Amino acid sequence: MKKNNLVYLHLILESIIKIKDFISGTDFSIFSTDNKTQSAVIMQLQVIGELSKKVSEEIKKEINIPWKQISGLRDMVAHDYFSLDIAAIWKTANESILEAEKEIQKYLKIK
Repeated sequence: MKKNNLVYLHLILESIIKIKDFISGTDFSIFSTDNKTQSAVIMQLQVIGELSKKVSEEIKKEINIPWKQISGLRDMVAHDYFSLDIAAIWKTANESILEAEKEIQKYLKIK
């Protein structure tokens, strides 16, 4: 089956929107004690990581985001869930995915 990179990129954007929605109006002190929101955010980060593994190498070269770190986080979530650093998850949800969102949107506007 042929990969549909545009579908994967749109699904990544959908997960980013969900994360932004989950953490809207909150700060780290609330997030650090809210297990439900943590789980929701972590699940979407895992989804993003899984989808990122499906995006072709050619497309990855055109979108300037840290693809290896994204897929690496997915692996950490899947295999080392109980050793996740919640502060790093918060930073990823508040900073890193926003940059990824901008880069993916910029790429999609060209296509």
